[in-house]
Amino acid sequence: MRALQYTSPSEARLVEVPDPDCPEGGLLLQVEVSGICGSDIHFWQDRVGGYPATPGHSGHECVGVVLDGTGLTPGTRVLALAPEYDGFAELLPASPESVIPTPNGLSPERAVLGQQLGTVIYCCRKLPNVLDATVVVVGQGPAGLLFSMLLNQMGARTVIGVDVQECRLRMAAKVGASRVIHAKKEEVASVVQARTKGIMADLVVEAVGTAETINLCTRLVRKHGHIALFGVPKTDVLPVDIEALLRKNVHIHTSVLAQREPGLRSFRLALDMIATGRLDPWPLVTHRLPFSQIVEGLALASTPDSGAVKVLLDY
Repeated sequence: MRALQYTSPSEARLVEVPDPDCPEGGLLLQVEVSGICGSDIHFWQDRVGGYPATPGHSGHECVGVVLDGTGLTPGTRVLALAPEYDGFAELLPASPESVIPTPNGLSPERAVLGQQLGTVIYCCRKLPNVLDATVVVVGQGPAGLLFSMLLNQMGARTVIGVDVQECRLRMAAKVGASRVIHAKKEEVASVVQARTKGIMADLVVEAVGTAETINLCTRLVRKHGHIALFGVPKTDVLPVDIEALLRKNVHIHTSVLAQREPGLRSFRLALDMIATGRLDPWPLVTHRLPFSQIVEGLALASTPDSGAVKVLLDY
């Protein structure tokens, strides 16, 4: 089978590797569609921890059909969460606990968006009631855009989207943000201060993962407000202004490893919301490429103002 292999920072290639066996008590899937996530860009650029990386790393947004295994009929289409981050491959061994059968009639390219939406839902479960709240979402990549969409549906009075890419800000304005701020052209804190008459935001979602954006969130949140840290940093040590957080008595909510949620409730809800049309992430998909062009897809997704928001790969 073919699988992606990171060979050095920002370099990768498709390699031929032996087909995996069906794990005992598990499943073997034929991958149909996968998505490129912001965390994949981090891994591709410098977060592997050793080169060459294991083939298949770091895919984790996958939809495929069951070829063999225990518990599901061959041909069943599933959302596979790939907890081992090995989903950039044509065949994927999986445990029954890491897959969810997709609703009847839901296409694989739409179903795969349930993975990222599920991680956003998982984070939102931890947050306070947002009815009538002023919310700022820093970062309008695919995850940040999903936060803007979902928090808008959850009853936030105002959702402000912040980014540095024009294409993503245009998308945010279309899918749920009532105000967008270009962080290179406007002073973000001043705009939020004016919008809130000096009170600042009730909730700020950080969906980038840098010290600069985390410290920005600290400036944007009101006293006793809430910050959700969702973006995964590229480095283990960040120069974050802890004193500013303490002086505002901010409530911090962190959210990682949603794929370990018992029962995968957030992902099941995501698939249901997409299947019933209650939330439609499809407008976020800007590019679909064959799996043979995955390296081009990674480059596209990581290039500022390339026009890429969500990139899908067809196998």
